[in-house]
Parts: sequence; C-alpha cells; structure tokens
Amino acid sequence: MPALRRVVTVLFALCLLFSTRCLTAQRIVAEINGNYDTSGMAVNTVTNKIYVVSQINNGMEVIDGATNQIVATVPIGNGGIRPTINTVTNKIYVPNSEDNTVTVVDGATLATSTVNVGLAPNAIDVNTVTNKIYVANADSNNVTVIDGQTLATTTIAVDEGPLAVAVNSTTNKIYIGNQRYVTNSSITMIDGATNHTTTVDLPFEAYFYSGPNSLIVNQSTNQIYALNPIGVFDLDGGSNQVNLIAEWSNTCVEEMVLNPATNHLYGGDCGSIDDLNLSTQQVNPIGTLGINQFLTIDTVKNRIYTLDPYYTLYFTAVDLNAGGETTILTPVASENGIVANSNTNTIYFGSYEGTSVVAGATPMQFVPLTPCRVLDTRSSGGPLQGGITTNVSMSPSRCNIPANASAFSLNVTLVPTGGRVGYLTIWPTDQLQPMVSTMNSLDGRVKADAAIVAAGTLNQVSIYVSDTTNVLLDIDGYFAPAAQETLDFYPLTPCRVIDTRGSDGDLGGPYLSGGQQRNFPVTESSCIPQSANAQAYSFNVTAVPHGGPMSYLTVWPQGQTMPVVSTLNNYTATTVANAAIVPAGQDGGISVYPSASTDLVVDINGYFAAPQSGGLSLYSVPPCRVLDTRQGDGAFQGELTVDVQFGCYVPPAAQAFVFNATAIPQAPLGYLTVWPDGLQQPEASTLNAPDGAVTSNMAIVANQNDKTDVYASGLTQLLLDLSGYFAP
Repeated sequence: MPALRRVVTVLFALCLLFSTRCLTAQRIVAEINGNYDTSGMAVNTVTNKIYVVSQINNGMEVIDGATNQIVATVPIGNGGIRPTINTVTNKIYVPNSEDNTVTVVDGATLATSTVNVGLAPNAIDVNTVTNKIYVANADSNNVTVIDGQTLATTTIAVDEGPLAVAVNSTTNKIYIGNQRYVTNSSITMIDGATNHTTTVDLPFEAYFYSGPNSLIVNQSTNQIYALNPIGVFDLDGGSNQVNLIAEWSNTCVEEMVLNPATNHLYGGDCGSIDDLNLSTQQVNPIGTLGINQFLTIDTVKNRIYTLDPYYTLYFTAVDLNAGGETTILTPVASENGIVANSNTNTIYFGSYEGTSVVAGATPMQFVPLTPCRVLDTRSSGGPLQGGITTNVSMSPSRCNIPANASAFSLNVTLVPTGGRVGYLTIWPTDQLQPMVSTMNSLDGRVKADAAIVAAGTLNQVSIYVSDTTNVLLDIDGYFAPAAQETLDFYPLTPCRVIDTRGSDGDLGGPYLSGGQQRNFPVTESSCIPQSANAQAYSFNVTAVPHGGPMSYLTVWPQGQTMPVVSTLNNYTATTVANAAIVPAGQDGGISVYPSASTDLVVDINGYFAAPQSGGLSLYSVPPCRVLDTRQGDGAFQGELTVDVQFGCYVPPAAQAFVFNATAIPQAPLGYLTVWPDGLQQPEASTLNAPDGAVTSNMAIVANQNDKTDVYASGLTQLLLDLSGYFAP
C-alpha cells in the first residue's frame, strides 16, 4: 500500500442545488389531455380509478390508472369541486357549488343521480361505516346529510360559513369548520347518531377556505386539527377543549396532511414542509423549493408530494423515512390539486391542460439490449448548441426500448465541432439540472463516458453542453420494474479479466490488430464465478496504444453482428478507459473490434443474472456530489477514503454505488482506481490520464461500510458524483 493515505470528510455536497439527502427519483410518465381547468381530484385506491372534475366543462373525467387513459367523461352540475369517494360502495360524490347540488356517480356503471343540497356546497366528506355523506353549505349555514343508500337528505343548522368537513367514522362524529368571515372561526361537532350539534369557538380566524386539508381528524387519537397560518390548533374530541399546539416556521401554510400511523402532521409552508410531531409538539422544517400549496401523502410509504402551482411550478416528492427528496419542473402552466394512490405508487396532479401522471420511486432491474445508437447529431439535427438544454426521447423503435423503461445504460460520446467543450451533463428530463458534470473535453478531443441515467418525463433525458458539440448516445440496456425478463446485479471486487499485454492466450496476448474482430471467452476468467450464469457484465474497458491513434473501439455480445456503436475513442494515442455494460453473447463471450491496433485491458466489477439470493436492484437518485477535493483538502496522490454517507444519503441497505469519477490531474496521472473500503487495493484501474487531461468515467463500486477507497498514481483533484445505488 502507498505510504500516503488520507481519510476525507466531505464538507461540500450538492443535491438538487442545496444540501439535502436525495430521494430515489420520480418521473412524469404520462400527460393526459382532457378537461380544462381542473377544480378537484380524487382517487379510488381499490378500483385504481382517478376522478378529475372541471368547472369549465361541467364534467368529471374517469381515468383508468392501469392504462392512463380517459375511459369516460361524466356530466356533473355547475361549479363542481373536489369530490369524495365511498370506497366501500364505489360511489363518487361531487359538490356543485354554483347550482347547489351534489352529483352522485356509480363507479361501476357511471350512472348519475342529482341531490339538491343547501346554498354553495363547498366541502364534502363521507362516513364509510354508516354510509352517510355530509355536505357543508357555505351560504345557507347548514349541512346536508345524504343517505348513501336512499339519497334521502336531512338538513342540520351549523354556524356561519361552513367550509370544511372532517368525519371520524370510529366515533361517528362529524366536524364542520365554520369560517364566520368577520369574527373568529368555530367548529361544530355533529353527533352522527342523533344529529345533535355542539359548537366550539376558536381563538383565531381559521383557513377553512383553503380547502379540505384545513380541518383534519386523527381517528386513532380522537384529535381534530384546525389550520391557521400561524400555527395548528387542536380540538380534543372527548373534552372539546381547544389548544394551540405548535407554530409554523413561516406564516403561509394553506394545507395540512396527516400520517396517523406516525402521528405526524405536515404543513405546506413557503420554501419548506413543516413536520409537526404531534407526540412532542415539535416542528421541524423540511427544506423544499417553492411554495408548497397543494399536498398529498402516501401513508403506506410515508412520502409527501407537493405542488407549487403558481411560482416555480415544482412538483416535489419527499421521502419522510429516508429524509430525501426529488424535485421536478412540471411541464404545464399551472396546477390545481394532487392525489396519490399508495397501492400503485402513482401520483396525479391536475392543471388547466389535463392530468400529469408521476411514477413513484421503485427498484429497477436490468434488461440487456444489443448495443444500439439512439442519437447521432452529426446525421440528424446538427450539433447541440452550447448553453442550451436539449431533451432526447429514449424510445425510438429501432432500439427496442419499451415505455416502461425507467433508467438507461448509455455510452455518451462527445464529438467537438472544432473547439473545447467545458462540460456535458445528462440527467432525467424535468428534474432540476444537477450541479455535476458527466464529462469534459477541454482540449477538443473526442471522448466517451458511460452513464446510467434515470428516465424523465415521457422517457426523455436532458443534455446540457457548455459549448456547441456533436453528441452520440448508444444504449446497451435499460432498467425497469421487476418482471420475468429482468436481471439482478451481483457486485464483485474489481478484477482483471483480459490483458493483451501479457502472454498469448484466450484472455491475453497478442495485441488487437486494427480492423480485425477478436472474440474473448470471458467465462474462462477466474474473476467470474463459475455458477454466475451471467447475462451481462459490468466492465471497465481500457485501450493501451499500440503504435498510434485509434478512432474507435467497439465491444458487443459474441455471435451477434457488430453494431454501429462505439465503446471508446483514442484519437490522441494515449491510454483511455470507459465503463461498459456488455450483454453476454455466445457461450458467455464478448467480441471486440478496434479501428487501429491496440492493447486491451478489461476489468470486471459485477454482472447481471437471473434473480436469486444476493441479487440487487437499482435505485436511481438525482445526481449528487459526494466528493470535490477542490472544496476540501485539495489535490492528493496515493490513497484516500471517501465517506459516501456523509456526502449523499444512501440507505444502509445499499450494497453498491454508481459513481461518475472525474480526475483533474495536476501532473500526468497513470491511473486511478476506485474500490470498496476495507479490501486490499485490486489490480484494476478506473480511469487513466497519462497526458494530464481532465478525464471522467463511470464506476460501479461494491459497498462494504458506506466508504469507498481511491488510489491515484499521480497528483490530482477528484470529483465523485453519485447517480444511484444497488440494494435488495
């Protein structure tokens, strides 16, 4: 081991433009065009149907959650607002605030009935135990009780301006939030058995007009929470006593959501979500972007989803278990309403233009593809313009990429048009551009870098180049939710499989002759377990010059026709490395073609095979900077240990990291190696920069203890960016 060894604690980490932990990425998977001006949404988690109300069209769209298609549009009354659903009877109830009715829709037949109620019905809730529906009529100061079986009605007088309804089906008590408009607000409690009422004055003006999430019942504790922009007031369901239990961090909270399982209440505040622990009455602001006006919660996964509908147009997903988040810049002008289906891990938000469908974060497994060129700007569209973001669709039919692909294994090649390219960054479309780079070409040379990139909106990825350049994208596989054809990942300590500089042999010399294909029976290597039955390999491929420049080298599955793709390029006749996921070919072998003579070194760090014990799935995260030595202890030579957990949060279950390593040499750098901390440095390399050029490469590194070791043969700065991890 080298004499110099440093352990660094990273003080500079960026995830989504500010210091926070990263959540496995969400993405918009569908845009459903339909009603204009969404005025309310609801989801039936039992039938997987989503109901979207529009006041302009006086209709309610029915979306099939399985296909993301509108299957019907049901006529409703004038001024329809947010509906409520009785999941037991499969009935949907839509208050029509302008014609003083409620439209009742049979979820099975879509037959409708109309029930007359009081003036300006503005809120509705259902007791699924008694099958009674409670409608707050703001302008007639009463509540209409609808019998769900007969549709017969009863009218109950309450206080002035009833605008919120919350039902405790356990105690059969109904709580009505009365705005009162002039004086402080009140809550009327209705006994569901007798219709007897009790009204409690509140010591403040409530925000009942902000929507149904302004009055919340915790059925487990029999506590009722009323929203005020300053704080939260608690009405005890047993004693009817009111107390201020906490103050928000800011004064712009307009919605709350409750997780009764954890007994935490969350308020959408300006620039944060306030996490109120109801057991301790302590508020902890969770940093987000924008103003979180619309909220919904998945109580099963303990995730919050929020919208800023007017200013930044951000959709933000917050994982309350992992403490991380993903932010998406939504593609529509404004949003109104958000709901989540915890059974399908899907979120829906409405707008003036339709409904957006967001897939929640899920584990992903690999499907290998014959290497295929997705993008070549030299022959289509012209070079990407510097300083501009370009969105690229990853579902061209010629590459057989399915719609359910949720991440892509790519090779990105920069072909500069005559000058330097400061940097290129690739990331999921509609997520915020991360403060990381994928690759650089400061001297204008052709360069390639592998990348695993999560899918963005409608299976797109975004590319930003600092300077005008041509870009090639080749794909060798994709990741998708587990299915019959998907493969698990099995990490290995980096190990040398092929080295043509050594003695002649199946996996050794002689060097590769230019213009000639050579097959390698890689399963003969002791690096690959005999029982692996690998369907694809995670390699690091290094070309070592043998006489001069080489325009390209291609690696592909043995027995298949050579594809029109490249794995790496070496126009400058220096040692060049690039990561590559290569599907296994005939007898598990691979084929290699160099355009000019070269030596070849191939190291393996894992393989993909059928799921079994020890297999791992991919979890993508918004790219996050784990290490930047320019912000810490400076350039190093020798070995250092990086605390991954300190820089970017990953769960304890993570067993391998997906890094992009960028070396900024201060002198010629023969090689740099990345490997799991706690193990002996392997005879393998991750990247090479003997000419001192800034060099990047992807590295999949097994995780032993949330730390990663790096060895540099020469003095260099190092950036280490995390884009995902593998875990069970």
